[in-house]
Amino acid sequence: MAPEYCDGTGLEVDVEPEAAVGTEQAREDRPRHVLIVEDHELLAESLALALRREGLEVTVATGPTAEAVLETGKRLRPAVTLLDLNLGDELGTGLALVAPLAAGGSRVVMCTGTTDRLELARCVEAGAIGLASKRDAFDGLLEMVRGALAGEQLIAPGERQELLAELHRHRLAERDRLAPFQILTRREEAVLELLIEGNSAEAIAAKSFVSLATVRSQIRSILQKLNVNTQLAAVALARRHGWRAEAL
Repeated sequence: MAPEYCDGTGLEVDVEPEAAVGTEQAREDRPRHVLIVEDHELLAESLALALRREGLEVTVATGPTAEAVLETGKRLRPAVTLLDLNLGDELGTGLALVAPLAAGGSRVVMCTGTTDRLELARCVEAGAIGLASKRDAFDGLLEMVRGALAGEQLIAPGERQELLAELHRHRLAERDRLAPFQILTRREEAVLELLIEGNSAEAIAAKSFVSLATVRSQIRSILQKLNVNTQLAAVALARRHGWRAEAL
């Protein structure tokens, strides 16, 4: 006999658990969706074909914009996204897509040719659960997608921790490297930027609509804060450390 419950009116109503179970089972039986975001058409279509042969629903997204890719992800809610790190000139880096795709419930696996551990660490930090190399055999990429669908841990905990630790150390080094420039005022940053571009004090004064004396005072302050004696030394220091005003 089906269980009963009171609907709030004093009447007992039969519940048919089979219907609920059937609905849940139908949901589970639906093919899981894989989204492939890859600018190499041959690789993308080859992966899609192989995964479809395994009964999976597969969509290849090529843009034309990052917003369009994210909208596709939002609409399809894929179980797994295979995401290229370098998506070409139009889409740029796939790194910016990792977090929103992961936030939508997709397990994001990066597919990349890079061996730059800092770039890989940024992907992991953003939410990627796997790092697939394009140098690996085709079957290896498929196996990683299968593992992601199965909920497997694709990055060993030790490797994940080491990647994130390397990224942390890099950021600390960058902070120390740029520390002398962080005490410059916005105006001093702008003046130093103009010096880097090859402008003289006279040209900077003309462009800024201020007196030459004002610009020279700003340059003296820059030299003092950077602990150098000449404009050339300040410019050389900025270039050596990769400093640009917009980077701060």
